[in-house]
Amino acid sequence: MTTITNNKQDLDAALDFDLFEGDFGTPFDTELSNKIVTSRGEYKCHICAGEILKGENHRSTTWKFDGELMSYRCCNECCMAMVKSVNCEYEEDDPIEARYALGHQRRGWAV
Repeated sequence: MTTITNNKQDLDAALDFDLFEGDFGTPFDTELSNKIVTSRGEYKCHICAGEILKGENHRSTTWKFDGELMSYRCCNECCMAMVKSVNCEYEEDDPIEARYALGHQRRGWAV
């Protein structure tokens, strides 16, 4: 299985992907951490709402919004879609959009 940590360029591209694109936030929003980690437990992906299994490499980021700490995790498959999105490695549809659509479907939101 291909993982996000195969090379430095992919790692950087996944970490450069803006999880909150289009959300202008406030001037005091602060990114506290943004890294690729190996899961020590099970989590839910912020993008696709799928499971992140123990031992899976994934993105973990923590932000401070309006004084509140918020943590987000993105599964390996979504990280690979982030890489393709950042590097424009697709011909028609941005692969990250399909991952967001899957998350909307899994959450029962209208797509």
